[in-house]
Amino acid sequence: MTLNNRSFLFFGLICIAALSVGCNPTPKVSQISGTVTFKGQPVPAGYVTFTPDVAAGTLGQVVGFQIKDGKYDSKANTPPGLPPGSYKIRIGGFDGVKIPMWGQGKQIFNPIEDDCTVTDGSSTKDFKIPESAGQNVKIEPTADT
Repeated sequence: MTLNNRSFLFFGLICIAALSVGCNPTPKVSQISGTVTFKGQPVPAGYVTFTPDVAAGTLGQVVGFQIKDGKYDSKANTPPGLPPGSYKIRIGGFDGVKIPMWGQGKQIFNPIEDDCTVTDGSSTKDFKIPESAGQNVKIEPTADT
């Protein structure tokens, strides 16, 4: 085989490899929804963020879902859903009465953190915020106005 043929063969293999990487199907996306309650009542407003647990092998971006009237749903995001895997979650809750610089209202409990596994397909995960999270609330400003 001559040098030109080897170069052509090498270039051809590189192109095939690049095309096969570019043709991978869209990654799986799961849907998750549920309720968030505090002191037995639906949390009026807030957020649930899902941070991939890299130590458990889950990769990706942090994804957040709004809580409205005690419910959150990944289908409400654009794009909807998140990849299945293990996540570290953070939940913040507010009274839902907008005031200047506090788009979701006054904070009603300190944000809590937990772990969550998102399975393939659609699933439901409800969160009951412990009453202790409402003690000595440290006010954190929100990004919404």
